[in-house]
Amino acid sequence: MKELKKDSVEQTLAIPLWSRAIAAKKLPQILPDHDAVRILKQMGEKRPPTVFYHLECAALAGAIRQYDFSCEISSYLDQHPSAVIVELGAGLSCLRKQMKIEDNDWINIDLPDVIACREKYIETGRREKNIAFDLTDHRWMDEISFRKEDGAIFLAGGVLHYLSYQDVKDLIREMAERFPGAAFVFDFVNEKGAKSGNTQIRMTDNDTRIRFSLEDAEKEVSSFSDRISEAVQKSYLEGYPVEGVRYSLLTKMYIRSKRDKYFIVRVTFRDR
Repeated sequence: MKELKKDSVEQTLAIPLWSRAIAAKKLPQILPDHDAVRILKQMGEKRPPTVFYHLECAALAGAIRQYDFSCEISSYLDQHPSAVIVELGAGLSCLRKQMKIEDNDWINIDLPDVIACREKYIETGRREKNIAFDLTDHRWMDEISFRKEDGAIFLAGGVLHYLSYQDVKDLIREMAERFPGAAFVFDFVNEKGAKSGNTQIRMTDNDTRIRFSLEDAEKEVSSFSDRISEAVQKSYLEGYPVEGVRYSLLTKMYIRSKRDKYFIVRVTFRDR
């Protein structure tokens, strides 16, 4: 099988897969993603982008977001067992399969070429649906089978970074209007994290830049709409403790270096 073409959609989507695939071996306590291993083999990918990906800390960086999201999904489903689950910018996320969720509607939204790639490598589940849309085109919201009495939880991992502040504000404001009682969970960086991330991106000769950052999510996001009931910020790497895992000294140093830069926020929309 041929290796993926440089800068192709598939190669871009393979990058987070490497972290999750290596984490499945090095950190199996963190919601192992065995599908990531399978997809990389089917793609013909033989080696990660850099040797850094072989380190435990790099594996942690990719796997922990799925784990964080799984904790938020489980918590929401405890109160709303029939809720629809929506991944914005889903890419090649296998979170539904990792969590073994079969009885809830699960919707994946991403750009058309990404959805085409997703359907090539990930079999659609019984109650799963893929939708091709740009997140800034709010018509995607018309495609969500939302019932207020059932609820919904939306997730966005590594996606909002690349939108403008105004785009994110408009997105959250519209979601708050359309989905009362729902929750929206996403990761973000502050300005310090954005500068650090963009420095690393420049080293890869990639023109992409992190544009969106928050300094105080609980205060800033709550101001986006009067239909937001609360915004709760947690640490990306430490906010959701994992039982039975013991990190190496290097990984502990990595966590310490990111502690004041990387975060998760859960936004809850007012149930009017």
